[in-house]
Amino acid sequence: MDFWITQAFNGISYGALLFLFASGLSLIFGVMRIVNLAHGSYYLMAGYLGFTLMRIQGPYPLAILGAAVIIALVGIFM
Repeated sequence: MDFWITQAFNGISYGALLFLFASGLSLIFGVMRIVNLAHGSYYLMAGYLGFTLMRIQGPYPLAILGAAVIIALVGIFM
């Protein structure tokens, strides 16, 4: 039974990851009218960083600001 519970959680987490990737791509395609995988992955990375910073720091606005600054630095160095 443990195997099936583990597989169910793996499937749900993989489905959530695909949803985040698809939402990033659809947002970029809707705004820019061009499919650019780099922008979609930056959107996904910013969401993950915002969530991680929110768990570490606490306040939501500070986490969003921190994620935006980090992604901006990543974009500059890319």
